[in-house]
Amino acid sequence: MRRVSFYLIVCILAGGVAAGCASSAKMAAPTPAGEWDYVVLNTPQGDATGTLMIDAEGGVYTGEIALEMLNQVVSMTDVAFQDSTFMFKATFDADGQLIDTATTMTLRGNMMTGMMDVAGFGEFTINATRKEMTGGEM
Repeated sequence: MRRVSFYLIVCILAGGVAAGCASSAKMAAPTPAGEWDYVVLNTPQGDATGTLMIDAEGGVYTGEIALEMLNQVVSMTDVAFQDSTFMFKATFDADGQLIDTATTMTLRGNMMTGMMDVAGFGEFTINATRKEMTGGEM
């Protein structure tokens, strides 16, 4: 009887460990959702920094981009994410001149890299790093 009990306990524990391993093996799908610090390198005005705020609900992505040098936050349009590629467009107002941008970035963990096409000015490298979540964020 003791031997059967011992084996029963071992089997229960082994089953729990296996179930735990199986559930931890399921990783969340990569997503650009969250807040990101970014830098656009070597623009005519120097490096441009700001924040990307990206939301995802039901597979639909929306967001805003804050550009520190213009002190603006604008909505992203044509936002898409597929196969680790994140794309969006945004229009900034630079002293009454509207500047259209189109950005394509590749997501790799907590980093994104790519190019921002700024109409009339050319293409520039953009790098972004996901902001760390603090205790109050979910």
